[in-house]
Amino acid sequence: MTRPHSPLRRASMGLFAASAALALTLSGCSGGSVTGNKAGSSGGKTQLSLWWNYTGDSAKEAQKLVDQFNSSQSTYTVTAQFGAPSDQFDSKLINAIKNKQGPNIVLGDSTPQNTAEVIATGEVVPLDSYLSDSSSTITKDDFTPGMISTGTFNGKLYTLATDIGDYAIVYNKKMFADAGITSTPTTWAELAADAQKLTKGTTQYGIYLPISSGEWPVFTWQSMLWGAGGQFLNADNTKVEFNSQAGVDALTAWVDLIKSGAAYPQSLFSSTNNGGTAALSAKKAAMAYDGAYNLATLDSALGADNVGVFAVPGLTQPGMNLGTDNSYILKGTSDQEKGAWAFLQYWLKPSVQAQWDVATGFFPANQKTSDDPTWKQYLAKNPRISTFVDELKYANARPSISAYAQISAALSNEITAAMMQQASPKAALDTAAQKAQAALDSAS
Repeated sequence: MTRPHSPLRRASMGLFAASAALALTLSGCSGGSVTGNKAGSSGGKTQLSLWWNYTGDSAKEAQKLVDQFNSSQSTYTVTAQFGAPSDQFDSKLINAIKNKQGPNIVLGDSTPQNTAEVIATGEVVPLDSYLSDSSSTITKDDFTPGMISTGTFNGKLYTLATDIGDYAIVYNKKMFADAGITSTPTTWAELAADAQKLTKGTTQYGIYLPISSGEWPVFTWQSMLWGAGGQFLNADNTKVEFNSQAGVDALTAWVDLIKSGAAYPQSLFSSTNNGGTAALSAKKAAMAYDGAYNLATLDSALGADNVGVFAVPGLTQPGMNLGTDNSYILKGTSDQEKGAWAFLQYWLKPSVQAQWDVATGFFPANQKTSDDPTWKQYLAKNPRISTFVDELKYANARPSISAYAQISAALSNEITAAMMQQASPKAALDTAAQKAQAALDSAS
């Protein structure tokens, strides 16, 4: 998913981390090293191995749920371990698969748009028949179309979104009040007008926009594109479409804010911060694109009563990008594959999703979780979270194709060039489109 390095932050949101510290955190339950998956049966139970790249508190919480699954039934035992940091995960997994040392289950792969390379090994189990089986506790209808699209390759569903994230506009309530703004904007025109009112020379800017290298500016700009009525690629992912007039309008909207002086004119992005958090915390900007995972940091810096959230306004319609971490099953014995599916069903139970999401700050993948008492209570106590969750109803997802990384890199560079006023929005997008189309053609 993209957190500046997940969906989520690891989307580039690379969704952030200390892998060495994690290896120590997990050493008590899984050893620090990566091991294989063909453990077979022991003590009458089918043994299953699981890889993830969760770190810190998320890893500890995930281990609790694995232990709960193991205690909830007497047929399977899951042993979890850290596979690799997010930027190395798929390559290490592919190498392990080639050496017959892959796990039975992958939980929370934070770069689902790159999973095509793993699927190309032929060792990922399609999930369509499991989901349509009458005995399954989850079906495709439990997920939004955007979530399903993140795991669909060549017409087959191979992975399921299990962690969800997105972003919104986070703002400084006191700055709004001081500027005489009494309600949050619901259109991009209103946001642009408010940004002008909030700007005080070069000491306070109305908004911080995602200027940086990497996936974060692409991840956020895509919602502008969709909010302008545009498309990233065509329906079968063979032709670039982001340089349409809608794309030009979407990038121009950002560039115009910088030209007017209402947007912070340079990057504050770092390896652990998407830039918006830093701008808000330092009171350099009144608004910024940011995720729910940074609210605690902002609350600490500005005071919880001073941090507000509203949905990202679109140019012509609502638009949002879906950040996901996805999970899947690798081929094994019949019992291992059945056990892996049993585990995924358990992980996606509304009660388990609620426990996991409340503890980690992710949002539910299974839509039935919205009716879970624990989740309802959490939202009631944290009303700002509802804004992020509500945006998921219309969120699109990045294409799950092997050429995505090249496309994103080309587009990221050109978005930044336009925002730094080194190229016009149209010229920047045309340049990116030429490189992206070459990547698509090469991968076909």
